[in-house]
Parts: sequence; C-alpha cells; structure tokens
Amino acid sequence: MRIRQATLADLDALVDGNQRLAMETEALQLPTDTLSAGVTTLLTHPEYGHYWVAEDSGVICGQLMITFEWSDWRNGLLWWLQSVYVWPNMRQQGVFSALLTRVMDDAKRIGIPEIRLYAEVANTVAHRAYARHGFTTGHYGVHCKVLTPTF
Repeated sequence: MRIRQATLADLDALVDGNQRLAMETEALQLPTDTLSAGVTTLLTHPEYGHYWVAEDSGVICGQLMITFEWSDWRNGLLWWLQSVYVWPNMRQQGVFSALLTRVMDDAKRIGIPEIRLYAEVANTVAHRAYARHGFTTGHYGVHCKVLTPTF
C-alpha cells in the first residue's frame, strides 16, 4: 500500500469517495458539480488543506482530508480530519491506520499540537475506529448553522 498526497489527477476518485461517504453515513446524495468544485478548490489551494490517499496496486482505496484551524490558546495550527473514507473491499486491511500514521508523523514533525475530527453521531463504526486509534470525544460539542444550503 502506498500513502501519498492527492493531486488533481485524483479528482474523480475523491469525488467518488466523498459521494459514497455521504450516502453511507447520512443517506445524502451530494451534487456532483458542487462536490467536484469543492474538491478541486482544496486541491488547488493548499492554504485550505489537503487530501491524502491510499493506493493498492495503483488504485485509490482510501482517502482523508486535512483542514486547518488556528488556535490562539495553543498558539498553533490544529488539524481537522475530514472526508475519511475507505472503499468497502479494502476495509479491515489497515488502510485507515496507514493514512492516519502518515498524517500523525507529519503533524508531529512540524509541531501540530492537536488533531481533531468529528463523525456523524450514528456512525458507530467510525467512532470505534477513532477510539482504537486514541481519539477521545473530548469536552466540545460541534454546533452547526447552515448559511448557504447546497443539498
């Protein structure tokens, strides 16, 4: 398995992974045009974040997105893991662990003080996977207010 940073050449696979993720976790059909534009924006604006992909025999089988949050309390950049998805035929084969290991190694190397993530409340499989990798629920709740509905 190879872990690497995603490029524009991975756009179709990342859109596919995100659509699968939305359908599996929230029963949402994301508009392809909006999603494709969103993934393209991230891939072409590294100041917003970046994607990592896992490849098996040259085929993408997992993805993970990192976005940034500045913490004045920590005087440091926090990383948020988002759009985490492993294709069904590759689950339970260490794909997420490999992606997370790469991200953690990079975070430690450059001094990121904390990595955060959120998962849909009913996605118990994801919650268990994150707990196995040392993530805790912490003491924050995530509250959302949609300003521009897109789906």
